Amino acid sequence: MLVKRPARLNVKPSTLPAVEVPAPGASYNPDFLSHQALLLQGHEIELKKQKAELRLERQLAFPKEQIATRESAFQEEVEGLIEESDDEGPHEYTPLYHAASGEKKTERQRKWERQLREREKRWKALRQARDRQQQLFRLRSLKTEVLQQEETTGRRQEARRAKKLEEESLPRRLGKLKYQEPDLDLQLSSEMAGSLRRLKPEGSILKDRFKSLQKRNLIEPRERAKFVRKHKLKYVEKRAFKEVTV
Repeated sequence: MLVKRPARLNVKPSTLPAVEVPAPGASYNPDFLSHQALLLQGHEIELKKQKAELRLERQLAFPKEQIATRESAFQEEVEGLIEESDDEGPHEYTPLYHAASGEKKTERQRKWERQLREREKRWKALRQARDRQQQLFRLRSLKTEVLQQEETTGRRQEARRAKKLEEESLPRRLGKLKYQEPDLDLQLSSEMAGSLRRLKPEGSILKDRFKSLQKRNLIEPRERAKFVRKHKLKYVEKRAFKEVTV
C-alpha cells in the first residue's frame, strides 16, 4: 500500500530563490553607478546599526533628572521633620438637603407648567418628523457612502494580501534566535581590481549557503556553541620525562 505524500510538504517554506543573484555593483569590474549604489546600500546599513546602538545607549543611560543634588538630599532629610498644621479655622456645616417648602402652587403657575409641557411635546413631534424627512433625502447619500466603504474595504484587502505575500519571503523565527542579515560583501573604490588575477576573495561560499538555508526557513538560526571546560587541566609528569637529565 502506497502512502500518499501530505500536501503541506509540497508547499515551500519561502518564496526566495535558492541562489540569489548579487547586485551589479558586486562585480569584480562594475560600472561607476552600480558600484556607487552598492556603496550607498552599505552606508545605509551601517547608519541603521549606529542608530540602534545609540538608541540602546539612551535607554540604558541613567536619567539626569534622578541624579541626587545637595538640595534634593537636604529636602529628603527634612521631609519627615516638617509637620503641617491642621488648624485651618472652623468648618461650616452644610446640610445635605434642604427642607421642603410647604408653599402651594398657584393656578397661574400650574397653567404655565402645563403650557411648557405641551410646547415640549409639540417640539419633539416636529423634530421627529424633520428627522424622518431628512432620512428620506439621505437615501442617495447613503448609496454613495456604501460605494465608498466598499472601495475602502477592497483597498484594505489588497494591502493585506500584498503584506501577506511579502511576509512569505521574510525569514520566520523558528527557534530562540532571530535571523540576522550577513554583512554586505563590497570593496571600496581604492580596493577595486581591474582583472580577475588581482582580485581578492570576499566572503565564504559555505557561510553564504548556510545563511541562505536560514533565510529560506529551512533551518533555524544558530550560533557557534561555546566550549566550556568542566574540569581544570591536570598536568602529570610521566616517568620517561622524569628520567631525562639535563
